[in-house]
Amino acid sequence: MNAQSPEARLAQAGMVLPDVSKPQGHYAPSCAMPIGALQAVSISGQVCRREGVAMAGQCRDEADLPAAREAAEISMLNALAALRQACTGDLSRVRQVVRLRGFIRAAPEFTRHAAVLDAASAVLRMAFPEQPLPARSAVGVASLPDCAWIEIEIDALVTAA
Repeated sequence: MNAQSPEARLAQAGMVLPDVSKPQGHYAPSCAMPIGALQAVSISGQVCRREGVAMAGQCRDEADLPAAREAAEISMLNALAALRQACTGDLSRVRQVVRLRGFIRAAPEFTRHAAVLDAASAVLRMAFPEQPLPARSAVGVASLPDCAWIEIEIDALVTAA
């Protein structure tokens, strides 16, 4: 692992990319489409799973922010693991993460969706400090697979293999 690689920067912050979870249905963890010398890569929704088990929870009020933000970090690490797999094991191929979508399991009165998703954006900033932050959507939803706190999708441009 290169000392300046995205994985090394995450490791310096105490974060390790997990193994990519097996899809829970009929879909691929990622889809890539060539665009000249680059590839557009979309990563399927990644919930906050640790060793295959979802972190269950729901945002109801301010007291839920710390747990929800931790779940957002885990979801982003899972998304980056899937992106690394799509980059044949080399996150240094990522030129820019262009889109981040976060679906937060929340009660109707919860309004701090952006604060939850900021934790996922912070993980991206650690991995790719030289890149601009991506466009982002933070959406509250009634349910997610296995009652997970959050599900994240990312889209990136990577150099072709």
